[in-house]
Amino acid sequence: MGEEHDVPTPGALVRADQPWGDAALARLYDAFPFEADLPLYLDLAAAEGGRVLEVACGSGRVLVPLARAGHRIVGLDASPHMLALTRDKLAAAGPAVAARARLVQGDMRSCDLGDGAGTPFDLAIVAVKSFAYLVDRADQLRTLAAIATHLRPGGLLAIDLLHPDPAWLLEAPGSLRQDLVRQVREQGVTVARTEAVVGIDLAAQVRVIRSAYEVVTANGAVTKRFVEWPFRYTYRFEAEHLLERAGFAIEALYGGYQREPFVSASRVMLFLARRRE
Repeated sequence: MGEEHDVPTPGALVRADQPWGDAALARLYDAFPFEADLPLYLDLAAAEGGRVLEVACGSGRVLVPLARAGHRIVGLDASPHMLALTRDKLAAAGPAVAARARLVQGDMRSCDLGDGAGTPFDLAIVAVKSFAYLVDRADQLRTLAAIATHLRPGGLLAIDLLHPDPAWLLEAPGSLRQDLVRQVREQGVTVARTEAVVGIDLAAQVRVIRSAYEVVTANGAVTKRFVEWPFRYTYRFEAEHLLERAGFAIEALYGGYQREPFVSASRVMLFLARRRE
């Protein structure tokens, strides 16, 4: 691995409200690409208008394709390391694409975009379960209300939540699952992620997760990086109440990114909700 992609001290453990405050882990995020939700967000942006806000934009997985499609987008994220990855991708996409995007480092609970916020947004996106980093109900409500203030009346919020099933909830502490393995050719390494359940509090609806990342080079050298964080899952009607209290009217609930019906077996709980006039 090159100097810019070295994984720090094997066995180091990061503990934070959001794990991507660590530069080494941020660089591993894109080792496991995910694009299933991109067509939906591109369709929504085209239908709603040209100004998009992405909360918890991370490494630009959604933001850069939206900017490339011609939309003007502001990305908010707490991690400077993830935002640095987004800047690199925007620079690689060319000046015309980069000019359509603005990145802001900040807390989703206040959603403070500074003096450059400008015209209210047509669409806001909270993708890939990022809302679960908020483990307190008051913080969840603050975040949704802050997003609402940045949307035009009638503007749309798309928020992707986990639909927890009973088997997932009942996994015992210590349960292990190696869910992702991928060879990253451009870095000459193989990355594997193993997730462990550290603990689960059914009363608080919080599951503490530890992820172990193993990076194996071509010559067989192995480095490891660990991260542990709380994940708060939200049930359907709880989410509906939060959205409504924050000033949204729920337009649709889907069980997948192709607008599949939401059913018992759905793992995705994707809400579309409009800021009330």
